[in-house]
Amino acid sequence: MLEKYYQGLMNDPRDVRVDLHMHSNASDGTWSPEELVRHVKEAGIRIFALTDHNTVAYVSRTAALAKTQGLFFIPGVEIDSIHAGYTYHILGLGIDVENSSLQLLLKDQEEKMAMRDKKAIAYLTSRYPQVSAEDYDRYEDDRRRGGWKSLNYCIDKGLCTDYKEFFALFPEDSPLSEPPGFHPADEVIAIIKKAGGYAVLAHPGTGFYNPDYRAVLHDMLKMGIQGVECYHIENSEEVTRYTRAFCMEHGLLITGGSDCHGSFVAKRRLGNPDVRLSDLVL
Repeated sequence: MLEKYYQGLMNDPRDVRVDLHMHSNASDGTWSPEELVRHVKEAGIRIFALTDHNTVAYVSRTAALAKTQGLFFIPGVEIDSIHAGYTYHILGLGIDVENSSLQLLLKDQEEKMAMRDKKAIAYLTSRYPQVSAEDYDRYEDDRRRGGWKSLNYCIDKGLCTDYKEFFALFPEDSPLSEPPGFHPADEVIAIIKKAGGYAVLAHPGTGFYNPDYRAVLHDMLKMGIQGVECYHIENSEEVTRYTRAFCMEHGLLITGGSDCHGSFVAKRRLGNPDVRLSDLVL
């Protein structure tokens, strides 16, 4: 399992703070690896994972920095997937970031996201005179802002002020109304396993999944999911209780994390919820 990543913890490790879900500015967070590790240490977190969206670009760098600070690091990623018309986020914990199958999947995801961004800009071009495809192509996104290129471009053009207003620009028949061809959830789970990792369903209580989270859990179990993020700010107490019991019944990992994006999503702060090693099954 994942115990090998925190071997060497001194004294009783059960009260150690853990955060297994966070993002850097390799994806849509605002922190560099250096800033992220500093904030993790200041928050009193001893075991953590970097789980950027569809990229492992900063995993090795973060691992090296964590070691210099006496922190225990688990290499991770958060991969978008599709099942029965809904998008689901699958965490891969303990992955080999050099695995060729994983690298090919992430490259494909990146290309599909870039294509969706271009389609979104093309849609806006016919509605807002300050927007053009050529201007967007020249636009240089500052990763320290968090978010993503099309969002920050639209903010700078005065079309919106945050990601919620950005999505409101697109009605149901727009390019953002459908997921951009993400890989099926069962395929993503299989590739995470092939990369030596553990596939964990992220934030089962989130609003963009099928609201019948119990049915989702059973579907994911059939597809080979190995764990559930039972502790997350978007999980209600009921979701946490049910998912914990589900994991215990089926021998799955129980994980938790803040889903912190630095300052990009203000309500998601490191260590919230306050997860201890004794709460988890790793």
